[in-house]
Amino acid sequence: MKYSIPYGDDVISFDTFANKVLFEGDMVSIPPVCDFKSELLRSLDSPIASVSLATLAKGKRDILILVEDNTRDTPLTDILPVVTDYLKASGVPASAIRFMIAHGTHRLMTDEEIRKKLGDFIVDNFTVYQHEAADANQMEDLGEIEMEGYNLPVRINRRALEADLLIGIGNIIPHSDAGFSGGAKIVQPGICDFVTTQATHRSAGFCPDIPLGMLDGNPCRAGIDAVGRVAKLAFIINVVKNCDGEVAGFFCGDYMKAHRAGVELSRKSYSVELDELADIVIVSSSPADMDYWQGIKGLTSAYFAVKQGGAVILAAPCYEGLAHNHPLYAHWLAQPTHVLVEAIQAASPHDLETDIISAVVALGSRRTLERAEVYMVSDGLSDQEIRDMGYTPTATVQEALDAALTKRPEATIGILPLGGISLPFLAKNSILKNNCGD
Repeated sequence: MKYSIPYGDDVISFDTFANKVLFEGDMVSIPPVCDFKSELLRSLDSPIASVSLATLAKGKRDILILVEDNTRDTPLTDILPVVTDYLKASGVPASAIRFMIAHGTHRLMTDEEIRKKLGDFIVDNFTVYQHEAADANQMEDLGEIEMEGYNLPVRINRRALEADLLIGIGNIIPHSDAGFSGGAKIVQPGICDFVTTQATHRSAGFCPDIPLGMLDGNPCRAGIDAVGRVAKLAFIINVVKNCDGEVAGFFCGDYMKAHRAGVELSRKSYSVELDELADIVIVSSSPADMDYWQGIKGLTSAYFAVKQGGAVILAAPCYEGLAHNHPLYAHWLAQPTHVLVEAIQAASPHDLETDIISAVVALGSRRTLERAEVYMVSDGLSDQEIRDMGYTPTATVQEALDAALTKRPEATIGILPLGGISLPFLAKNSILKNNCGD
């Protein structure tokens, strides 16, 4: 029987016996909001654990709205005109509204990419800044805060601290370090420097397992939320999408409480319930296809769906290669788990030469390799780059599947078409409920 998974803007097809396939990555079908604009306006006027955005914005003359970059897919071109019109109707002059693209440690966007992401209306009528984590001149050093037994250095973009109202816009999807995206993640790592981001993400490496979908007991998320408080993130506008990419809910208001309410719908939307793990998991990185900094999300998703001693077949275009702004990513991807864990535990957040963020991201890869062999199909990475990570490069998913089945003739197969956002769990014994220890 023929099956297909997304591969960037294309699809990849492969054949196998239907009786071998245990799951196809089905997610719960959640209806979209009936009226996008009306529901967004309702959420701005009746937010969660907050007064209305109009009340917060009254009298403000320096409103900074943080937005994501092109590694995320919140429908900003639909949301932003509604928000700016709402603010103007509330008495806020257009001159008081500015935007900042919260890149975190990602690369900057081109003018064309910004226009596509934010829309012509925003670019033509408002000031848009780009956060650059490596530019010390953009940062304000706020010293350190104590966070669950360790000191967290806090360095935030100065423009955000100077604003008299800070708003964050984003979406809520499963995330392998923070548990879920959204909420204060638009601040950390969104508008912080490498030191602060190393500090929070380093703590994810203290977890005994990959903290995908985990909030309670996750020190990475705790650090992110703490930085949001220091930055005085006053209001968030978060969306949750359904499996068809439609907005299923708006979660506006207090950056903690609105986020946690959104997480509940996100968990429902992106969960893939499994009766049992599969011997072979075929996974697409979609929609995280830009580079392997994003594409690795497909691998960490498959980790929760494959049996010990099995195989993962990852299809990830990686159009822009391995990663931007993380030159040691390839080095860390090639290291065994114990080396990564030791380096993460020993590193200082101030040690930028070590690039400990890359080590934390790479840890998900090594944990997966301890559980299963990995085949990879990618147009953006060379065969040597793939081999250096410990994977087997293959030209097609079919070639990889045939090779995996040759070793495991009786193998069962699982398919995760949207590995970049999937949250697999066993129905009777959820493997997502791990506790994170020091």
